[in-house]
Amino acid sequence: RVLFRSTIMKRLWHTLLIGAIGGIVIGYLMALGFSTFFNTTYLFPSNPTFVSHWSSPLAATQLSTLLWILIGEVWAFSSWLFEIETWSITKQTIAHCLCSYLGMTPLAILCGWFPLNVRWFGFYTLVYTGAYIGLWLIEMALARIKVIQLNQQLTNHRS
Repeated sequence: RVLFRSTIMKRLWHTLLIGAIGGIVIGYLMALGFSTFFNTTYLFPSNPTFVSHWSSPLAATQLSTLLWILIGEVWAFSSWLFEIETWSITKQTIAHCLCSYLGMTPLAILCGWFPLNVRWFGFYTLVYTGAYIGLWLIEMALARIKVIQLNQQLTNHRS
């Protein structure tokens, strides 16, 4: 029982760390993209409207870093859904997509990535869905290649 708790705690801390690092890296890349898109002379953590709500760009960056960490945690912990062995890959994928969307969307709004109106919310949803499907197709193609390679190894081993 103690070993089980220790294993769970290690896994929890590992997920927290990976989520935080991943969130910060992706957030930084988004900030770089926003700063380039809006042609700013400084690195802003989000669009200029978001930054103007805070006392300084540093304050906006500090809050953004926290939000980026939370975004990373949403993705890190939602990936645990793929470990539910009694679910089909389709059910795992749909649950992951929905949980990630529901966790990510309020954080994206707080990050100031799009204004709160139906048009932008619809655009965000289309981009999110398109990106998710695109990444899923890539992952499935890579998994298929791996299965083919493993089957070839098994066939060669039996010969």
